[in-house]
Amino acid sequence: MALPTQIDPRKLALQGNLLEGTVKLTDLPRLATSVNLICGPLQASIQFGLDESRAKIAQGEARVQVETVCQRCLDPVEVQLQAKFAVQVIWSEDHLNRVAANYEPWLVVDKLANLNELLEDEILLALPLVNYHPVGECTGDTFIEGVESTGDEVVSDSPFNVLLQLKK
Repeated sequence: MALPTQIDPRKLALQGNLLEGTVKLTDLPRLATSVNLICGPLQASIQFGLDESRAKIAQGEARVQVETVCQRCLDPVEVQLQAKFAVQVIWSEDHLNRVAANYEPWLVVDKLANLNELLEDEILLALPLVNYHPVGECTGDTFIEGVESTGDEVVSDSPFNVLLQLKK
């Protein structure tokens, strides 16, 4: 089931609703420009409610499979992105100081908020800085084949090892 794009998070929090579903690829333009390919729809589950201080909150999880570039071999690599989040709904920047330490602020100025933007923000934050194939599956492994571990120190088949021998 597709998640709604526009929601009233305050009303959902007061009712304690749970939203589960998917977000279409076309509704994730910033993620699409950040990766080579989005392999399927973003799946999400968001529980709305009130915390102990009666603040309106939303907690959830979003996940999506993407294809990006391996930084070793520059070939495509698939990465599973998963983001867990907990946000507190606020309606003015003046309320930033009221956000509890265990929540991030979600500024909702109007009555309705774009749920896709929130989920896309969280997934973008889950993108790793660098992506690699697992060792043994990467064509760029030849660059790390010359490194062997001997206890605590790492010995490398490097041309500079000759200089180390000359220094001794």
